[in-house]
Amino acid sequence: MRRKRRIRLGWSPAAALAAAFLPVVAMSPRRPMVAGPHTVAGLAEQCRATGSTGRALADEAVVAVAHAFPYYSLWHVWETPERALASHRGWSHQYNTVLLLVLRELGFKARLVHAARVRGFQNPWWLRGHTWAKVDVGGYELDACASSAANRVGSVNFIPLTRELPLRRVTRWALGTWMIAFVVLEVWRAWLGGREVAPWVYGRKGSRGTGSPS
Repeated sequence: MRRKRRIRLGWSPAAALAAAFLPVVAMSPRRPMVAGPHTVAGLAEQCRATGSTGRALADEAVVAVAHAFPYYSLWHVWETPERALASHRGWSHQYNTVLLLVLRELGFKARLVHAARVRGFQNPWWLRGHTWAKVDVGGYELDACASSAANRVGSVNFIPLTRELPLRRVTRWALGTWMIAFVVLEVWRAWLGGREVAPWVYGRKGSRGTGSPS
């Protein structure tokens, strides 16, 4: 009796995702023209030039980074934070990593944290997480987030609903990989439907009245 030959899919699903992903990368929006510093050092120098100190200086960092990222983008999730800054677009892992680096450049002690769910952004159910900075000011560790230029240290436009956890490298890569499939699916649906992509993929920050999607 002959054994039935099993169909081996191998890497077919991964290959299909890669084939769908490459056009999404190739057709991603080009960088917007934005005046101002394009590096962490440049942003830090801009903040120092205001003459502010202490908490006011940390606030300057929040505002400077928020203005340096006028566009929210998951379409460029693969870019490093520094590259995202030069392109003036990114998501919370990117723009708040830049905020962290600027704060440290200014002499503050800061770290990144992540929560699986926050309230304050209008997102799909699977995009309710957020990454932001915690900065030490006068012995107190305060929230800092560049999702909106209206944010200030200790006063942000979201509320964590789950436990705050340190953002580790593995978390950053895992979340980025998780997002790619959703981004590819949404971009292809938009192309095939002849419409714009959803704001949670790419759009000007503040266009939905909530600062930034994530």
